[in-house]
Amino acid sequence: MATPRAPRKSTGGVDVQLEEFELDLRGLLEFQLGLRINRHFWYDNNQLCNEDNLLTEQVIDGAFMDLMHRYQNVQAVINILEHCRILIQNVVWAAMNVPMHGAYGHTRVEDHIGAVINNAMAVYNRVIYAPLRTEMIMANHNAEVLQRTWRRCITDPSHPACRRRLDYEFAAALEDLKNVF
Repeated sequence: MATPRAPRKSTGGVDVQLEEFELDLRGLLEFQLGLRINRHFWYDNNQLCNEDNLLTEQVIDGAFMDLMHRYQNVQAVINILEHCRILIQNVVWAAMNVPMHGAYGHTRVEDHIGAVINNAMAVYNRVIYAPLRTEMIMANHNAEVLQRTWRRCITDPSHPACRRRLDYEFAAALEDLKNVF
């Protein structure tokens, strides 16, 4: 059996989780596009090489890992995250697979890469952010209601679940006493 994966970050509210996700996505894109792409191939062929495109997809996949793990049992959130992941991958691919800017002195390559990342984040904010935040808030609220209800049921002796728990614990304590004496 595989070891369960613990969340990498501390749990926070939805806004904190989204802020951390956005910072991770932006940072990973800046690293991949700014430092790891083959600029000679890009300049010569007016597009990124297949390896750079694949690595960019993997970097974007990695940015989604924590949220996907945290909300793995909430299908509405997973659907939005999957849509977002594909959308960001395609936005970045479409914006980067163009002739290298700066080759003709019009603009610096770094400015183009910065604009690609800003545009990808703008697409995320326009299309994904509001529905994703809403679904995450609903999922967290539903979990809190379930936890609160379970705590009430398991501690109220008039509730059948609590009575069964108390009977089980009493029987176990009696068995332990029998084994001692």
